[in-house]
Amino acid sequence: MIRHTGLTQSLLLLLFVLCLMTLMLASLFIGTYDLTLASVFENEQASIVMLLSRVPRTLAVVIAGGVLGLIGGLSQVVLNNRFAEPTTIGTAQGVAIGLLGTHILWPESPLYVHTLVASGFGLLSLFGFFSIIRQLKLNDPMLLPLIGLIYSAILGAIATFIAFEFDLMQFLMVWLNGDFSTVISGRYELIWGAAAIAVLVYWLANQLNLLNLGEQTGRALGVPFRTLVFIAMIMIALSTSMVVATVGMISFLGLVVPNIVRYYLGDNLKQSLPWSALIGAFLLLGCDMLGRYLSNPFELPASLVFGVLGGCFFIWVLYKGEPNV
Repeated sequence: MIRHTGLTQSLLLLLFVLCLMTLMLASLFIGTYDLTLASVFENEQASIVMLLSRVPRTLAVVIAGGVLGLIGGLSQVVLNNRFAEPTTIGTAQGVAIGLLGTHILWPESPLYVHTLVASGFGLLSLFGFFSIIRQLKLNDPMLLPLIGLIYSAILGAIATFIAFEFDLMQFLMVWLNGDFSTVISGRYELIWGAAAIAVLVYWLANQLNLLNLGEQTGRALGVPFRTLVFIAMIMIALSTSMVVATVGMISFLGLVVPNIVRYYLGDNLKQSLPWSALIGAFLLLGCDMLGRYLSNPFELPASLVFGVLGGCFFIWVLYKGEPNV
């Protein structure tokens, strides 16, 4: 872990915010439809594309990346393992099952109903994984991601079976592959709810930090450990369901970003959460822009681009093992 003074951290944070804003500005002008700053003000069609497509897309990418980076860090604190994140502990797959269920049983229901039901399934899947881990009492931290991947694969197989039986494979593929190409004004606003939960997580960071003590130590010191875990799980499930329902699943982002931040800043959530959100937004936006650039006039999903990078990082982390920080 590398220590920085408060002034240095503040300057670095400001510099990173400026870099993210620059990347967001560049993102507005990358796509199949050629836009320039002059055309946005002079051409009505260009201004419509900018306001209805490019701006919502850029905001959705930034919010999704920031939320997933932040929630990934919270997942690792809840499970006391740096290999945990929503897509490796079954939460996102549970959300997909919930979305399929509401689409089959109540197809005409509002989007918020789909999201609430999906959040419930995500919470159940998270509780299920948490119960499995508690029963197994793992001594090796690297066993958790392996069990999590198996658990996620089982839930993913259930989701695939349901989708196949009801001819919803195309819907499932949309939810399992994070893609921002369909984001337009009026169809992405739900993700702002995930941003609100991220703000709440930061507001509760000092309390959630107590989870780092572990259950036995925390309860001995009078910490309401199980209450904090329950609140954290609800926030993880809700925010994950909002992101998946809006833009689909993005694997490994919640794993990669918190580990990078932890290496430099340690386990203090109040310090690390803003950095997790910023780096998550920066990396996902960069991957989205790269996907648009590499296969223009088509595009590669941001989840695919980041999945390649994140998968390589995940293998490296498994190979390196748990650091002594």
